[in-house]
Amino acid sequence: MNQDEKEVLLQKYAEVSRQLTLANQRLEQANQKLKEYEEKAAKAMKESQMKSLFLANMSHEIRTPLNAIEGFSRIMVETDSAEERMTYMEIIESNNTRLMSLVNEILDLSRVESGDIVIKNSPTDLGTLFNSIKQLFKFRCPETVQLVVNRPDVAVTMNTDENRLTQVFSNLISNALKHTPRGTITFGFNMVNNGQHIEFYVKDTGSGIAPDFIAHIFDTYASKDADQQKGFGLGLALCKIIVEKMGGTINVQSEVGKGSTFTFRLPFHGTFGGMSTNNQASTIGMRTLRVNNRIDEANMKTILVAEDEESNYELVRIVLQKRYRLLRAHNGIEAVTMNEDEKPDLILMDIRMPEMDGLDATRIIKEVDSDTPIIALSAYAFDENIREAKAAGCDAFMAKPFRVEDLIEIVKKYIGE
Repeated sequence: MNQDEKEVLLQKYAEVSRQLTLANQRLEQANQKLKEYEEKAAKAMKESQMKSLFLANMSHEIRTPLNAIEGFSRIMVETDSAEERMTYMEIIESNNTRLMSLVNEILDLSRVESGDIVIKNSPTDLGTLFNSIKQLFKFRCPETVQLVVNRPDVAVTMNTDENRLTQVFSNLISNALKHTPRGTITFGFNMVNNGQHIEFYVKDTGSGIAPDFIAHIFDTYASKDADQQKGFGLGLALCKIIVEKMGGTINVQSEVGKGSTFTFRLPFHGTFGGMSTNNQASTIGMRTLRVNNRIDEANMKTILVAEDEESNYELVRIVLQKRYRLLRAHNGIEAVTMNEDEKPDLILMDIRMPEMDGLDATRIIKEVDSDTPIIALSAYAFDENIREAKAAGCDAFMAKPFRVEDLIEIVKKYIGE
C-alpha cells in the first residue's frame, strides 16, 4: 500500500470515528431524553394512581355518613317512642356534622392550593373547647373504644383560632378512630418551654403506622395500603397546613400494633386562671340503642353483620332485628372466626375494616363454606370495587347509602324470613 492509499484510508477511518462519536453523542442524548420521559411518565402515573385512590377514599367518606343519615331518617317515622326518635336524631346530627366537616375539608384544600387559608385568633377557653370536641364525638365513638380527655386541672385561655384548632383535633381523632377498632384514644395538652408553647396531642392504641410510611403520613394523597383502601384522607394533610399557618409544628410517633401519638406544638399567647371545675379526665363511649322487644330468637335465621362503623351497624340492626337473629363482627378476622363458630345463614360484609378487610375475609370464608351467601355493603361503589367484591366471592353488592327497603328485599331473596 503506497502513501496516497494510506492517507485515503486514514481519512476514511477519521470520518468513521467522527460519525461514530456523533452517533454515540446522539444516542446518549436520546437515552437522557428517554429517561426524562420515563421519569415524567412514572411521576404522572403515580399521581394518577394516588388521585384515583383519593377519589375512592373520598367516595367512601361521603357515602358512610350519608348511609346513616338516609337510613335513620327513614326509620324515624316508624317508631312511636320519643326517646328512640331523639336517639335517631342525635345520630343523624352527628353524621351530618361529619359530612359537613368533610365538605369543609375539601373546600379547605381548594383554598390552601390557592393560598387563601386565613387564621383568625381570638381568646378561647380550652376547657370549653375540649368539652365541645368530646360532644362532637359522642355518637362516633364505639363501645369498644374509650375516649379520654386529659388536660391540666387549670383554666387556660388561649389566643387562637378556635375553629381551626377544633378542625385539627377533629381530623386527628377521626383518623385515630379509623385505625383503633378497640382500645383507648386520649387527647389533651401540656404547657412546655416554661409556658412559651402549648403542646396538644392525640394518642391511640390502634394498629400503628409502618416506619416507611411515617414520612408520607401528611401527604395529601397518603394511603397506608392501596389494596385495602385504608387511607388517611385529607385530614392529616390539612392538619399540617393549618398548624404551620398557626406558627406551629406537627409530628407523629408510632409503633405497629401498639398505636400512634400525634403532637402539635403552638406558640402560647394567653392566660392561666384558677383551678378548673372540670375533671382532669373523663370518658365516653357510644351507647348502644336498647329496644325492649321480647323476641323469640330460637326459630330465627341468623345474619352475621361485619361492620366497624357503629352507626352503620345500628341502622342494619334496627332494620333487621325483628326478622332475624343478628351477630356483630367488628373486622374481617372476627367475621371469619364467627362464621366458623356460629354458621350464620347469611353474611352482610363491609369492605373496608381494620385488621382484615372484607374482601380477604370473604375469600377465606368461601374457601371453607362456599354455600353461605355473602352480601357486600360498601361505601366504595365504583365499578372496579363491585368487580373486586364479586371476584372475592361476594354473591351480591349493595352500595352505601342504601335504601332500607332494598336491604330487606335482598336479604329475603337469599334466606327468606
